[in-house]
Amino acid sequence: MEQNTNEVVKQPNALKVILDVVFIHELPSYGNKIYYGMGFLALLSLVMALISGIVLAFNGMTWWLQEPIGSYVRSVHTWSVQSLVAVLLLHITVVLLTSGFKASKKIVWMFGSTIFCLALIQTEFGYGLRGDFESQWRAISGADFWNGAYLGHWLNPNNFNQVFALHILIIPALMVVLFFFHFLLEKSYGISKPYRSDVEYEMVPANHKIMFARGGVLIAIILVLSAVFPSPFDAPYSAARVAQEDSNLLGQTILQEFDHTSDTATYLVSINPYTFDTREAYVDIPYKQYIAATGGVDMLNIYFSLPPDTQQTVLDEAKSYFNDNSTVSAVSVSSNPIILTVNALVEMARSGLYDAAINQEDQNSNPTRLLRFLSDTGVMDIEAARIHMSTEEWGMAREMSVPGLHALGSWWFAPIGALNSTVLHEDENGDRDAAAILGVFMILFILFPFIPVLNRIPEKLNLARFIWRKEKSKDGETK
Repeated sequence: MEQNTNEVVKQPNALKVILDVVFIHELPSYGNKIYYGMGFLALLSLVMALISGIVLAFNGMTWWLQEPIGSYVRSVHTWSVQSLVAVLLLHITVVLLTSGFKASKKIVWMFGSTIFCLALIQTEFGYGLRGDFESQWRAISGADFWNGAYLGHWLNPNNFNQVFALHILIIPALMVVLFFFHFLLEKSYGISKPYRSDVEYEMVPANHKIMFARGGVLIAIILVLSAVFPSPFDAPYSAARVAQEDSNLLGQTILQEFDHTSDTATYLVSINPYTFDTREAYVDIPYKQYIAATGGVDMLNIYFSLPPDTQQTVLDEAKSYFNDNSTVSAVSVSSNPIILTVNALVEMARSGLYDAAINQEDQNSNPTRLLRFLSDTGVMDIEAARIHMSTEEWGMAREMSVPGLHALGSWWFAPIGALNSTVLHEDENGDRDAAAILGVFMILFILFPFIPVLNRIPEKLNLARFIWRKEKSKDGETK
């Protein structure tokens, strides 16, 4: 009889093959502790942020602001970012305490520390896309920060299109690439061995099951926190909202734009995006649209046809009217071309058309000019102070309060917030100096393994003993 040779050959599981190639399979006995699983948890947090971010981008701002499921996904994205930064900090702390940046692993540290710095920058660009007041406030504050860093020509947080591209594509792509090389190097070199010769350890199999279990717990925590503590929302400002709440304030601001006395018109650092003519942006162009739509008399033409002395008198009368209209007679109001022009623009604002007219002026950098106008009204500073986001209260390191929890916000920028509230509080160049301090810190952080004396501090402190310590089994023996 012939032997049956048609036996079924069992094919290896594809996922198992991939995991065998990707994961580290042997490590020091202390390597299965959670301290050495932070890199994996950080990657999971990044994946959660990427997936939720893609869903948000695909469905759009209206969906994530108005639909319950959209609001939940927005919260998942927020808490994934909180998790990413927190886990990265813990991971960095373990590497520092164990001096895991020595010798050939210096380059591994540089990849990891660059990922962390990109994550911090990425969070602020993300906040600028949320579509609420905090988004507007962070965009305005961030623009001043980048201008202070002399990078305003290239980075403008007020420009939604630019921030969207940076946050959705450019920075995530960089982070993923860096994560890939960071992991390849870590796998190649293996987990760092103790720098102390008296630390006992042995090589053991990697416990991937407990690693995945911890990852599952982290994902569950993110999902639960997103449901219990949703991402906060504070209604955004618009010229229409200001006109409805305080029409005189809107009129005063339009006049300041007209005579070039507003904050935007007098911005000291003459770099983009604040080099436009405020009279043209906030008065001339919107008013021309108003006249074209209504067919009325062009009061600005009448004003500019007057003698210079008369123009100044008319302008002063208009300022008095909007500051305290009880001092200006009704007859004067009815004949003052500037008052009539500004009143027309205030009515235009109430209808929402003024916002649209401002945004249409520079499609490439929307909504830069609208945000600058809102900032000039002063309402943004008042609202920021009300929800505890002003510089005096550590600014962007905070976030508005929500029932049951004071939202964490960008707590990782607390040191910069403390500087702004103390050392830099009276500094006229606070944005510039804060940018310089943060920039120097990031450079030193990335180059830390190469800095003599400084890179020996963790070893001198000798705080890694609890990380390397052998665990005791149930029978009392160490393992």
